[in-house]
Amino acid sequence: MIKLRIILDKAFEDINRLSSKKRCNQFSNLSGCCRWDYSLISSEEESEISNFLEKNIEIYEKVIENKKNESTCYFHDKINKKCLIEKVRPICCRYISYKIYEKEDCFKSCSPTNPCQKEKSTVISVSKEDVYVENEYIKYIILNNEKIYFIDDKSIPEYVEYKKNQNIKLSKIINK
Repeated sequence: MIKLRIILDKAFEDINRLSSKKRCNQFSNLSGCCRWDYSLISSEEESEISNFLEKNIEIYEKVIENKKNESTCYFHDKINKKCLIEKVRPICCRYISYKIYEKEDCFKSCSPTNPCQKEKSTVISVSKEDVYVENEYIKYIILNNEKIYFIDDKSIPEYVEYKKNQNIKLSKIINK
């Protein structure tokens, strides 16, 4: 898991170096990712988050309050617009707006220009011939004459392995 995080962090840094375009990166977007309840994590991430919450009682109490208020993501601080567990935020949350997903006939990704909206999808579809390789882990598209970069997780063997163990719902951690 450590090696995967290093690879993903480097790809994330490379994208930010290659492009000045800032993306939501999830926790700032009140209508996007942090309002969905589909994030799956690995048992290692579950352990890290549980240990973090045990050591940070104030954060744990905020998470419990979010649960009582039926927040979709218990770990999202709506007031400060940030992730309460940012230090141990799982991979599924860290990089989602920077990933490109290969489908049978196209690639899909979060829109780099429109913030997510729960009631209306802003996922974009791009034909395979319009997606280019920047380097080992990064692909790009051209949108409005600008290169938009994405992490290609399927090109990372460690990520492929991680996906096999990603079977715990993030919101279920607090039910332990």
